[in-house]
Amino acid sequence: MKKTIAILASMLCIHWAVAQSKVKTFTFQGNVLELSLTDSSEKGVMGVPIEIWSGEELVATEMSGPKGKYNINLPRYSVFTLKFGKAPYVTKVVQIDTKGFERAADLAIVNLELDISLFKDRGYLGMNFMNYTPVAMAKFNKRSGKLEWNMDYAHEVNERLTGVLVANGK
Repeated sequence: MKKTIAILASMLCIHWAVAQSKVKTFTFQGNVLELSLTDSSEKGVMGVPIEIWSGEELVATEMSGPKGKYNINLPRYSVFTLKFGKAPYVTKVVQIDTKGFERAADLAIVNLELDISLFKDRGYLGMNFMNYTPVAMAKFNKRSGKLEWNMDYAHEVNERLTGVLVANGK
């Protein structure tokens, strides 16, 4: 159980880098992984939908490819909401505020690497909040030039998720 909670706490692995190019897009890439709650193992999973939202607008829907890999090129928007998965998986939502990326994007492609672990929905009571509540939120810090994750927020959501799993006998 401790190992599962530790993995849930570190569900996301995110990096960003600027490549040398004149193209003005954001590139999201990474892996969609299936997390086994029984033994904490992970494996890439193909065919998982990834919805990209800007405000109330659905910008694109992509599918994870072989071994769970995905690569999405998008025009610039100030805030993205990415929704990973649907049945049979519990959806995970990630919100990224890219305000301030404009200067970096004017000079190059902004690459965001995002790996996310999903687990199967076994009819857990109280899990529906995952369909609309971000599990993680990030904001670009203009001064440091880095994407910063709100770790306090992620910890709160992780505690809520862990509480639901424990209440359901996981």
